[in-house]
Amino acid sequence: MKSKLLILADLGLLKAYKIDLTRKGTPRLEPLEEVLLEEAHQRVVDRVTDLAGRHVAPTQKSWGAPIADDHNLRLETKRRLIKKIAGHVERLIQRHAGEGCWLAAHKEINHQILEEVPQAIRARIEKNLQRDLVKAEQEELLEHFLNPEAGPLALDL
Repeated sequence: MKSKLLILADLGLLKAYKIDLTRKGTPRLEPLEEVLLEEAHQRVVDRVTDLAGRHVAPTQKSWGAPIADDHNLRLETKRRLIKKIAGHVERLIQRHAGEGCWLAAHKEINHQILEEVPQAIRARIEKNLQRDLVKAEQEELLEHFLNPEAGPLALDL
């Protein structure tokens, strides 16, 4: 096995590793980059400060009614985060994936990330796991990717 690029992603964090073999032939993970996406950790109320849509409910004078329509703000934020993640994945693959790339992202966003990445970059992804492995230990990562049977959630591209 030659060196590979390993990218792990969820909506709030992206990690990139380089996998090399030591002289004895054991795999070693070298951290390349870690990107924290702050927007994923913010609440809608923290971003939207306009209180115009809030009005007191007629039955409870001291309670404020929730915002009636947030104009799909959560969905738009998720879409933007996925575009940012796809941009980071594209940049990382262009710079570091001379010998190939492996990707693991949460099953809800995995296919969306792949749709945002150009076809030429997508073709360089050799193994794709629909799992959230961002917080996994290095030994567990190696086990998931180096195991010939990666499980039912593995997609070969």
